Amino acid sequence: MHILACLLLFVFGSIAAACKGDFSGLEALGKGIGFLVLLFVMLWLFTQPVLLVIVIIILVVVVFICNS
Repeated sequence: MHILACLLLFVFGSIAAACKGDFSGLEALGKGIGFLVLLFVMLWLFTQPVLLVIVIIILVVVVFICNS
């Protein structure tokens, strides 16, 4: 329960600081949420092997196009 209270205080504090021009708290929240979304997407891809192969093929094609 204390962890949840600390997280909520951080969210409200970063929003209050953003109103005064300091967006570093919101940036940290965005990076944390982005990391969790990326983590869950990667975990979901590992449960679907066909999708993982498709993603790897797309990444290889993108790297090939960017290097040429």
